[in-house]
Amino acid sequence: MHHIEIIPLELPIITEGDDIASLIIDSIQKTTIQITDGDIIVIAHTIISRAEGMEFYLPSLNPSPVAELIARRTGKDSSLVELILSESTKILKVKNNIIITKTKQGWICANSAVDQSNTKPNCAVTLPIDSSKSATFIGKKLSETYQKDLSLLIADTHGRALRRGAINVAIGSYNFSVIDDAKGREDIFGYKLKSTVVALADEVCSAAELVMGQAGEMIPVVIIRGFKQRSIVSDIRELQFEDDRRLFQ
Repeated sequence: MHHIEIIPLELPIITEGDDIASLIIDSIQKTTIQITDGDIIVIAHTIISRAEGMEFYLPSLNPSPVAELIARRTGKDSSLVELILSESTKILKVKNNIIITKTKQGWICANSAVDQSNTKPNCAVTLPIDSSKSATFIGKKLSETYQKDLSLLIADTHGRALRRGAINVAIGSYNFSVIDDAKGREDIFGYKLKSTVVALADEVCSAAELVMGQAGEMIPVVIIRGFKQRSIVSDIRELQFEDDRRLFQ
């Protein structure tokens, strides 16, 4: 039996151009935390987006006629709708004041994952352009600094089609077994699993959310310790279904 630790890290308010890896190192130095092999760093995407200049001042945007139409239908601010549309490749549904889209990164989610929480007044943040590229840059710097075998996940909060409440999911990864394919393993009675595939990256991000919170906690980074990866390193895109395999359209 082993246990898993969830260790929070506080960071200052992030602004464009900030070096997230350096800020994480500074935060760790202020604690008694010792980084160890196998540690997984989970980072809320919002601070990555802000550091990379993906925070937008809504009044500066010029809503298109389509954005104006959807704004009237949903009651949303037309500039916010314009940003949502600009981050999408496809609108799947507009219902209950929510715009379900497929984002540029390929995720199916509400409002293109555009977020107004924990942003400056009249602003909203979008997803990073390439979350795995960001994760790799930060992850390599942390691994080199501490000379440890580290993994890194970038997380965002997404709703679910058939259940109430949002959970943290992974949108970017570095050195992590995103998917654990358990097919062929035996259960406790010797039955060989035939279809079990586990989204390990999402499970770890959801665990991190237990201490990250959603409001003013100021904990955008969490260290997960003691988690044993069971598969080879895989790409974050393995979490995405191809369009023709989606059960819910």
